[in-house]
Amino acid sequence: MKTKVKICGIKTIEAAQAALDAGADFLGFNFVPPSKRFIKPEIVKKISSRLRDVPDGASLRSNNIKIVGVFQNEKIDVINKIINYLKLDYVQLHGNESPKYIDRIENAGIIKTFSLPSEFDVEKTIEQMKKYKVDYFLLDREKQGKGELLNLNKVCKLTDLFPIILAGGLTGENVSEIVKETEPNAIDVASGVEINGVKDLELIKQFIKNAKNYD
Repeated sequence: MKTKVKICGIKTIEAAQAALDAGADFLGFNFVPPSKRFIKPEIVKKISSRLRDVPDGASLRSNNIKIVGVFQNEKIDVINKIINYLKLDYVQLHGNESPKYIDRIENAGIIKTFSLPSEFDVEKTIEQMKKYKVDYFLLDREKQGKGELLNLNKVCKLTDLFPIILAGGLTGENVSEIVKETEPNAIDVASGVEINGVKDLELIKQFIKNAKNYD
């Protein structure tokens, strides 16, 4: 099975349209207030409803794309409220959320982010990951949008053991080889398909094409 693709930080219907048409499997919406990609749930409601419930022949067609809400150390009640309001498929957690915290999240799959240095300690990371019961682990750089790519040899040791979404420094130019080398369950991109902080529709299409046709 080919690696799935998640386009994160969606803020417009045009970006969602481009990702959908190009074959994205997940759309990520950022509910972390300090983030430059923050979006209000009310706007996501408009986008996601058009993605899922349009009639045949409309501009956006339903194709089983999954909607992901991104949170960081948010109150459980807030997360559960947004899950129910938007019918989120997954919640992506970017903070220091504990396994007990995760157990209180209702009606959505869980993606737990591990933000790692490039030369992370594999054994310690495995030990920490084993504490969580989640659908996916997302591996990202310590500082989002900055720094070296994660050591791909070390990433491979994790993709052999866990369901992994790989993020951090991926672009249309490097994604094909990275997917081929590491074989994650999915890959995640935000800044790699942006120009001056804005989603570029052609970059989205090219990224997904390269990610899904690496062989």
